[in-house]
Amino acid sequence: MRPPPRACEDRRVTERTRWIPVIVLLACGVAAAMMFAKVAAIFVPVREHFASSDVVIGLAISLPGLLACVLGVTAGVLVGELGARRVLLACMAAGAVLSLLQGLDLPLWLFLVGRTLEGVAHLGVVIAAPVLIISLSAPRQRGLVMAIWGSFFGLAFALTGWLAPIIEAEGGPRLVFAAHGLLMAALLVLTLVLLPRSLGAPVRGERLTWQRFGTEHLESYRNMRSLLPGTVFVWHTLMYTSLVTFIPLFGSPEALGMLLIWMPLLSILGTLSAGFVIRVLPRPALVASAGYAMVAVLTIAVWLAISGDVDIVAIALVLMFFSGLIQGAAFSLIPALSTDPAINARANGTITQLGNLGNLLGSPLFAAALAGTMFGTFGTVALLVVVLCVGGLVMCAVTLRWMRRHGVRPTPQTAHTP
Repeated sequence: MRPPPRACEDRRVTERTRWIPVIVLLACGVAAAMMFAKVAAIFVPVREHFASSDVVIGLAISLPGLLACVLGVTAGVLVGELGARRVLLACMAAGAVLSLLQGLDLPLWLFLVGRTLEGVAHLGVVIAAPVLIISLSAPRQRGLVMAIWGSFFGLAFALTGWLAPIIEAEGGPRLVFAAHGLLMAALLVLTLVLLPRSLGAPVRGERLTWQRFGTEHLESYRNMRSLLPGTVFVWHTLMYTSLVTFIPLFGSPEALGMLLIWMPLLSILGTLSAGFVIRVLPRPALVASAGYAMVAVLTIAVWLAISGDVDIVAIALVLMFFSGLIQGAAFSLIPALSTDPAINARANGTITQLGNLGNLLGSPLFAAALAGTMFGTFGTVALLVVVLCVGGLVMCAVTLRWMRRHGVRPTPQTAHTP
């Protein structure tokens, strides 16, 4: 008996990786991450455009993470019940509309409201796109494809750091926002054409209620196997966006553009390198510890270089490599701590939620630190980075101790790059 058409479709998409739609979905993820990067890359022009303060514009960078802080754990449930393809298309459309509206002459308060609403579009894309990518990938290549997907945030900052200043010079911040809206709209059309209707179909399950909303969070946060990766990761997200936003401002004018592009690229290299390091040293928490320690040391080195009027480019790039190493190691903790798919799904939700909490709080926290002059303009920022790295080191130590106490011994085969 012939299988139903949908079964044929599912079999066909898993036999080989369909690289063209996979690349388009990766581009959708990059466009979603540009919701953070498009303000960070032109921080000073946006501040001047709205005649506002560093703290407020720092908050504007991270506002898309606000709703993700609330919905991160349950977003996967919603994507499953509504359908990944449907959620992706709706969120790409919403992102396009919101960015095009930001291209108008909005008052600051309305701009900040729009930035908050962008969080729904961002979260929907970054949850739905990987689900679709896995469906479009051959089983033997899913690790490779998901490693490529894990670079979308750094790619967004690198591309935006290159293009946004050029576009801003031609037409101001409003033109940057409008260009982002057009990019989202173009990718929406491509996904609509390239993704089969049967892909990412809704899965009808238990109805999502307020009681289930609370249960999902309780189960995720009381299970150490799903909680620990997020507690290691959050300290990284508290400083990542701020490092790539503010460190270039302290370089020479000639180095500004290069740092905005190459700092995110070096973080991508660090993230991908984490997968290879963990195959040799199958202790992701130890790898993350090394990353945090080196970020702290190199941030102090940047501070000393600025104080001594020494070029910071080389130090900043190496710093971002180790920052990326933290990210790769934190995601590799998920399979190292558990092979249970249900626990891993909760861990992904928790790491998304805590990561967005870090993105939300990090930029205004660092903008406030920039206003402190007790230790010099960059000195307060450097000390804040050191404090955050100490927090990360403490959680790495807690994770290692918990793994020893519970006999969790990851092997090189369980380690992977996010």
